[in-house]
Amino acid sequence: MSIVEELIERHSERLSGFPAPLTQHFEDGLTALSRRLTDTQVTTWAETGMELTGLSLRSWESAAEYFKIGSAFPESATWEAIETIGREAVTMTGESAPLAVSFLRSAPKTLDAIGPGHLRQWADLGRRLYKGNWKSSSLAAQFYDLSPRVFEVLRIGQSARLVLFVDELARHSYELASACLNQAPDVLGRLEQDDRLPFLSYAVELAQSSWADSRLYFERGVPLVQKVHQPLRERYLLLAAQVAKGHQRSAFQYFEEAARAISEIDPEDHHHVIELGEQLAPYSPFAAMDFITAVPAVLKRIHLDELAPWHATGLQILETSHDGGEAYFRLQSTRAESVLDTLSARVELSKYGEVLRLYCKALTGRDVSVQTTASLAEKGIGWVDEHRASTEGSTIYLPQVMEQYREKDDNYAAIKVFATHQAAHIEFESFAFTWDAPGGVFEAQRQGFEQAQSRAATDMERFFDLMPDRQLANDIYTIAEDSRIDAAIKREYSGIRRSLTKVQREELERRPNVQQLPLRQGFVENLVRFSLDGPDAIAWPESRSEEMGRALGILGRLRQPEALVADTAEATLMLYMMARDIPNVVDDQLLEENWDTVESMDDGEAMPMELGEGGGEGAQAQMGDADGGDEDYESPQEIDFRGDFKPELVQLLMKLKDDALQGDAGEMSPAQLTPEQLAELLEKSAEIDLDALMEGDLDATTGMFMSNLMKEAGTPSSEKDGKSGEPTTDDSTGSGDGEEPLKPIVTIYYYDEWDFRAQDYKPRWCAVKESKLEEGADNFYEDTLHEHAGLVSQTRKQFELMKPEMFRKIKRLPDGEDIDLDAAIEWMIENRIGANPSDKIYWRRNKIERDVAVAFLIDMSASTDEEINKRERQYEDSDYDDDPRKYLSWWVSKRRQELSSPPKRIIDLEKESTVLLMTALETIGDQYGIYGFSGYGRDNVEFYVIKDFDERLDDNIKHRLDSVTPIRSTRMGPAIRHATHKLMLTDAKVKILVLLSDGRPQDHGYGRDRTEKEYAIHDTKQALNEAKREGITPFALTVDRAGHDYLKTMCEDMGYEVVADIEALPSRLPALYRRLTE
Repeated sequence: MSIVEELIERHSERLSGFPAPLTQHFEDGLTALSRRLTDTQVTTWAETGMELTGLSLRSWESAAEYFKIGSAFPESATWEAIETIGREAVTMTGESAPLAVSFLRSAPKTLDAIGPGHLRQWADLGRRLYKGNWKSSSLAAQFYDLSPRVFEVLRIGQSARLVLFVDELARHSYELASACLNQAPDVLGRLEQDDRLPFLSYAVELAQSSWADSRLYFERGVPLVQKVHQPLRERYLLLAAQVAKGHQRSAFQYFEEAARAISEIDPEDHHHVIELGEQLAPYSPFAAMDFITAVPAVLKRIHLDELAPWHATGLQILETSHDGGEAYFRLQSTRAESVLDTLSARVELSKYGEVLRLYCKALTGRDVSVQTTASLAEKGIGWVDEHRASTEGSTIYLPQVMEQYREKDDNYAAIKVFATHQAAHIEFESFAFTWDAPGGVFEAQRQGFEQAQSRAATDMERFFDLMPDRQLANDIYTIAEDSRIDAAIKREYSGIRRSLTKVQREELERRPNVQQLPLRQGFVENLVRFSLDGPDAIAWPESRSEEMGRALGILGRLRQPEALVADTAEATLMLYMMARDIPNVVDDQLLEENWDTVESMDDGEAMPMELGEGGGEGAQAQMGDADGGDEDYESPQEIDFRGDFKPELVQLLMKLKDDALQGDAGEMSPAQLTPEQLAELLEKSAEIDLDALMEGDLDATTGMFMSNLMKEAGTPSSEKDGKSGEPTTDDSTGSGDGEEPLKPIVTIYYYDEWDFRAQDYKPRWCAVKESKLEEGADNFYEDTLHEHAGLVSQTRKQFELMKPEMFRKIKRLPDGEDIDLDAAIEWMIENRIGANPSDKIYWRRNKIERDVAVAFLIDMSASTDEEINKRERQYEDSDYDDDPRKYLSWWVSKRRQELSSPPKRIIDLEKESTVLLMTALETIGDQYGIYGFSGYGRDNVEFYVIKDFDERLDDNIKHRLDSVTPIRSTRMGPAIRHATHKLMLTDAKVKILVLLSDGRPQDHGYGRDRTEKEYAIHDTKQALNEAKREGITPFALTVDRAGHDYLKTMCEDMGYEVVADIEALPSRLPALYRRLTE
């Protein structure tokens, strides 16, 4: 009898008590193993299985799986491995039979993956997840089931880190632990082998600090890690793990933002960046990750070799102040900005715009403004390039950033050249061309070319209509006028001459090869080079040198001091006729000639135009195109510093503005400028890029363009509904009753915010959105005056006593307007008696005036909605007759009676106090502004203008007061800063800022969380100190009885008052103001 038969017979009786498949698995396993094991080993295997059947009620399930895998072991499986699996199964079954089943089911494949030496370690990993309950048993079983796949991507030692991660998650959520474990093989499989253990190490730290983010990490982590240069991924993950070790709930956010940021950097530079980050980690891992996140933004302003000095300054701050250093590397610090500005070579218009504005104002003698080129493109009025400098006659538009050079001085000189060229267009009247105006160096001949009476909108359009090829004409005119302007700049402003010459030379170096261009384009290109003071850069075939010399002579005459914009037009006509006669082809025969520089002819040799017999049609025909067969003409390469010159469009805009100011319809009044006419202008003008403007079809583009032009010119649209000739009110938009009212215009200002922990400002941190408060009911102002008639009369009398006499007689002066009679008599008497009389016998009148400006800042936060004296709703039922059918009508009557006299709120008393104060201020004539503020978050600080300093008290302002209502939160700092800004725009000698509130400053993000109070108080304190440093007297008035707690910190040596009796506010506020200004 074989060993198999013997063992089957020996255990058949016991096995008969279990389901039939168990016996079959037993027999199959014996048969398979008997071929590879000794009889003793087979017997031991069978005995182990029989032991499993008796361990517990369900242990037969483990035995069944044990017998089943007997025929599944790989050929490489040794007896020692098979025996180990059996002994581990016995141990595991004693704890959990289902767990043992999963272990046994995966054992053959796992054995093949990890080898026999690691079986016990593998079993222990699964047991670590088992905590004695069904959820942990299920999780451990899942681990065993997934083990074959896990060990395809992890070694046994690495898998311990996975189990540690899953075990940590299971402490918080078995569901999340199970989900992450299920994803692990796929997630880890997408990583390179060397990245898997660091990936899991960070996962463990994340699970300990912010376990809920583990799902996000497994979903997004792999592509984020892969953004880091491969050899540095472990170092990056170790750095990120230090943030997680700080039990920081936002650890994954740090990890994600820094990974996305580093992907924007050249992989070759990752080592340098991470190395610098590692230097920060011992002091603050958060600063290290903030640094990496900030690097792309920093490198937009400085070069990589300047990153270390910027980092070193931040490290010095970090060594003494964690908050200060972290703010520095988050770029939430003015110190960080100032160091960047020092290191950076680039020039930002936001910082240098005011200096450039004053410079352009000095050049032009006009009050021009300076704005970014992007703001001009946004207007949709014909300028589409967001980067090219330009002007529309009143504003100079410059690039947001200038960073062409490695040195800041060079960049500043460059943007100054840009600004100078645009200012010179205004100063030397590039847009003042008129049809009949004479020139200074050329005889006017353009009139002889006009075929018929022109219906052009502007003189510039009338001029360009003479030339069929408007693109060629526009290019030549631009070159000619730019040449005149640059010559005038060098002649008049020697200080900019060197910078302009440098820029011109650099432009010449970037010009295309003339010989590779079609001949007409080469002709125009040579004009460009000559206009850039580059005669040596001109190249032209010797056989045609005479025409080029004549052209340069014409262009050269525009450099004379007498040259005017009319001369530019005459030169354009001559040069256009010459260019017209040059074919726009690449001539192989000419290429074989010698191309050399060309000397410009003497000014006297610049030949006049030949108009043909009698001008008229002959002249017009002479301006036609050259013979066919030419290549399409293309404009020359743009010249950066000269920008985008659009004289035709500027003249149109100026005319519209003049019409709007004069109120004169005129020949081209907006009422007559139809979409059809504008469509024609759009089509023929070379200055307007239809493709860039196009939004929909041509009609839609024309309508949008005309609307934008009218808006820019300040001209009312002519496309209002209604019959022609019918008047419309000022606030009418021309549509029917269903039209929505216009929304208030919102202007945004940015202000720094003080971080008292970092002891530094967060630059441009808060957006203050200023708008005029919409008007409310028209009776509030008058009702308040009527309700407080006695107090109004009393206050007015008190304020009238403050009103100074317009003139005060000053007596006993050594000179003056007239003789002081009393002093003269005394002089006579003293002189008669021989005394020494005083010669101060004159008087004069001195004009004495109050010179006060005050800004009142009213808190409009939600808390001002609180009732002053909360009243209980009590319904006396003395008049209720106990009839249930009448109860509802009785209750409604009582409720209506209550609502007819609502309780007063804090905001109501603030408004009433403001009315009384405004009435008093009107008595003495002080300048004053009334403002309200509220908002939510740093990006939405709402600043409402109730009355601005330059507004007179009228019905509109009275109506605005009714709209003062509780809104949202109280971010005081930026509101105070903006009120300070408004006060500084006044010219009063005495400036006062009164803050009226009902409690402490508080807003979303105004501190680490909603419970923190110190941050907001210190920022408000800093804002008040800033006002004080500007010579403003700040005063805080609160109706919060607990106000002393924070006002003594917030105001320190500045004035403040707590109005304990809030109902006394209307009488207290005028009295307080009188005390402040006397």
